[in-house]
Amino acid sequence: MYQPATLRNSSAQATLPELSQYNRATSVATARSVATMRSLAATRAIATLQVMPVRPVRQPARSRDSRRLILLIQAGWVGVALLIVACLPAWKADFDQRVQQKTGTTATAPKQEPVPAISPWSSDPSGIQQWLFVGGFDSLVARTVGHAEGTRTPDGRKTRAYYGHTDPGNSVWNLGSFSFQHCREARYNCSTPEQADEHQLQRLQSQYAALQRQATAAKLSLTLPETLNGIDLANQAPLAALGDQGYIDRLVQAKQKGLGGQEAILEARVWSYWHPKKNRWDASGLGNTESNIRHDQKRRLLAIARAMTIAQQQQAGLTDSQRSLNVLKLQPETVNPYAFDSQRSDYLWWDAGYWDAKLHQQPQLPPGNEPAYDQGFANGSHP
Repeated sequence: MYQPATLRNSSAQATLPELSQYNRATSVATARSVATMRSLAATRAIATLQVMPVRPVRQPARSRDSRRLILLIQAGWVGVALLIVACLPAWKADFDQRVQQKTGTTATAPKQEPVPAISPWSSDPSGIQQWLFVGGFDSLVARTVGHAEGTRTPDGRKTRAYYGHTDPGNSVWNLGSFSFQHCREARYNCSTPEQADEHQLQRLQSQYAALQRQATAAKLSLTLPETLNGIDLANQAPLAALGDQGYIDRLVQAKQKGLGGQEAILEARVWSYWHPKKNRWDASGLGNTESNIRHDQKRRLLAIARAMTIAQQQQAGLTDSQRSLNVLKLQPETVNPYAFDSQRSDYLWWDAGYWDAKLHQQPQLPPGNEPAYDQGFANGSHP
């Protein structure tokens, strides 16, 4: 049945509130349903994560290789740094030698007071006392004892051993001209060879004064070689030099037997190692045998004579043409084939033969007596 428009509109308007309420109810129900589904999904996800084992993340092989490469590079740099530290003493020694070749002088050496030229075998204790230690680490004592130790060349230059080496007897680190091995003690606390020389020079001056008192008591006037050998023995073994039946007593006994010069000095040095109370040799570092002790003491005696001769030539003011050799000729052309730390005796005997040849001296040992000396002499004889 036909209804007017006004009636249709009014009927529609009457149903709008009902539709609105229905829509709101439907929306609420839908939202609650969605929330419930999300909650259930989250609960299931958590349960699944708790049940599932956690698999470690494996780094790709490329990442592991990169890390290994970085470690290798770092290890390489550490090795290079250690190599540089180990080579520093040798580089410093080589640098000093090059400076000396160019200038003819020691780069760091202080200005030296002139040493009066005297006869090697003269007897003048008062004169010796005035200049024996003059110059510090470049004094006659430092040069002669240092050459006997293998830390200085005959003309006073520093060898690689001067900058540090291991003592073959007790494996202690030695420094300086005198192979000083007390730097780690609190009363010395030194870290450079120059500091080590300063400490040992003070000790040797006190020991030299003690030697002089013993010589005066024995009415013995020491020559320069006798004095220097006594000081060298004090540096090597203080008890042998200054103890009961030590160097001065043995020197007096040797002269009473009719010995003189180097023979008397060698005899005194050797028998200073005899312990009168124990009635045996007391030199463990030399094997406690007379043959080993005599062999070592003769080498040191010859080294002191060699260095003393060069020092006297230099202090006498001779020209280069008048001297038997100069600084450039003293420079070794051949590297010592023996290792200073592990083959000390052979190293020093080779060195002795080399310098004797360079000084144009006759061989100091019979052929075959010391093979290392013969090898060094042969090398030094080459023009």
